[in-house]
Amino acid sequence: MSHFLLEKHRHLPAYVPGDHEEGEGFIRLNTNESPYPPSPGVRDAVAGEIGRLNYYNDPDCTALRQALSGLYSLAPDQVIAGNGSDEVLYLAFMAFADETHPIVLPDITYGYYDLFAAALGIPLVRKPLDEDFSIDYRDYLNVGQTVLFPNPNAPTGRALPLWQIGEIAKSNPENVVIVDEAYVDFGGETCLPMTRQYPNLLVVRTFSKSRSLAGARLGYAMAQSELIAALETVRNAVNLYSVSRMAQAAGVAAIAENDYYMANCRKIIEARDYTTRMLRAQGFEVLPSLGNFVFAKPRAMSAGVLAERLRERGILVRHWDKERIGDYLRITIGTMQEMQALEAAIEMIFGRA
Repeated sequence: MSHFLLEKHRHLPAYVPGDHEEGEGFIRLNTNESPYPPSPGVRDAVAGEIGRLNYYNDPDCTALRQALSGLYSLAPDQVIAGNGSDEVLYLAFMAFADETHPIVLPDITYGYYDLFAAALGIPLVRKPLDEDFSIDYRDYLNVGQTVLFPNPNAPTGRALPLWQIGEIAKSNPENVVIVDEAYVDFGGETCLPMTRQYPNLLVVRTFSKSRSLAGARLGYAMAQSELIAALETVRNAVNLYSVSRMAQAAGVAAIAENDYYMANCRKIIEARDYTTRMLRAQGFEVLPSLGNFVFAKPRAMSAGVLAERLRERGILVRHWDKERIGDYLRITIGTMQEMQALEAAIEMIFGRA
């Protein structure tokens, strides 16, 4: 390691992504991507920007924000776009928390939150999930700090009902409540309408999951205009041109073809239900999920060993060797054909149920 690196950065944690093998030999059920390609209009829109790459992209993402505001019945100044929802979340960490203003969040959740906090020196107050891996909303009432959780949560897929989110926002009026809705299009219920009532509620979304643009790096957040203006203040100081011209064009085109993506979400929900039934028939414990994945505990074999056995058969799933979740696999939902391939592999490993 270079001696030029400041001491405070030498022990920063690193996010460990899922394996990224591509090609004929692998079925990728480990990274929560969409199995469906972008719509034709997106491909055309991206191609149309190639000849303009000598020009800077629009730093305000004007067309994209207008498209999003039209889709969700908001004003454009109630929307901010970023280089993936990860950037939007990082901006929120910078804007609303610091060394003396912690963030309260679940102990089992999206791993990147830990990295943002470590990089910025923000303390995290972790609230344990219940025995069934659900969030107890009462842990977040009147905490007097920034609150953050995904809904549905990752990697569990469990979701809070809207009335509980309302109680959290109402009980912390002087602090921002960040709801990460990366997976909401797969059967969850959005709390976006509640932003009209709660000026402290920030809803974060991504194009990576339900709109097939994980490789484009495009995310956004929605809230009352004053809260978005606070994020804009930070963004304009640190990363003004972060959303590429091609990503902006892809986002606008994806919104124009929203029906295509919502139809794909319905296919994924159908395949998720099929996979849940199949795994339970094989003796797995499967949590109820509203994401594009399931969280499942296999029988008669450790989760880590099963992940390796599946990999040998060309199927990638996600396993974490961590307390409480080490016995589980997170399995992304692919096409029905891919989930049937998973079923065949499990039957080869365990035998027919």
